[in-house]
Amino acid sequence: MVSVQTYIPAALAPFIKSFWCLWVDAGIQQPYVEDIIPDGHHEIIFHMEPRIAQRNPALQNCGYEPDAFFAGQNLYSYMLQLQAGAMLYGIRFYPHTLALLFNFPADLLTGQLLPLNDVPAADALRHCITENPACTFARFEKLLTKQVAALNAGKGFDYVNAAVRLILQEKGNVKVDRLIQATGVSVKHLDTSFKKFVGITPKTLCHIIKLNYFIHYREQHPDKSLTDCTYEASFYDQSHLIKLFKTFTGKLPKAYFNEVNIISNHFTGM
Repeated sequence: MVSVQTYIPAALAPFIKSFWCLWVDAGIQQPYVEDIIPDGHHEIIFHMEPRIAQRNPALQNCGYEPDAFFAGQNLYSYMLQLQAGAMLYGIRFYPHTLALLFNFPADLLTGQLLPLNDVPAADALRHCITENPACTFARFEKLLTKQVAALNAGKGFDYVNAAVRLILQEKGNVKVDRLIQATGVSVKHLDTSFKKFVGITPKTLCHIIKLNYFIHYREQHPDKSLTDCTYEASFYDQSHLIKLFKTFTGKLPKAYFNEVNIISNHFTGM
């Protein structure tokens, strides 16, 4: 029904998490529909053909996704509808690196889509797209390697980098006080820097990463109960998990796991 191919560019590892290609079986009778959960990462997404993807199609005047766009942090899940035969490419950044590479505040993207042609420095990526994933990934890697070589991150990014790396390492189970201790800056300074590079607060990113780890753990251990998975993912109790789940997805955990979530399940493990 839906297939995803992923490539991790080792030379770009501090800045790019992966390149991916997703395609929908051309033989399906109805569009593929899935609720996409927040995952804490920015992306640049390219559609091989126009008018193949809609977000929240039940809403009036929902429109189609742009052919190529920046996707910012999401604080709520959204319904994605893909037409049969759809083919997409994506560049998946770490939670804090897209804004560094393209030099604009990440909070401008939060909850938004920004067409690629609005940022001239990124528009050259369009020319990397081919129908061959390996060729496209190689072109992405070559172009972005040149861009990374010219970077001058600065101390503001270094603080955020240290905090984000700790959050990812601990799978979201880290208190803000520990982030402050690790970076040596004030809460206000860290919040301001996160707004610039991540687009959300440290606490919110922790919650999103922790939720994604729970979902990934549950998918990897279907024989375990939700209660067992709750504690394995470092939640104090089920009520805490349920509250977080409803905040970001609008659903209860059992309802989520009763649905088909091919795309979200792939990326919660990335």
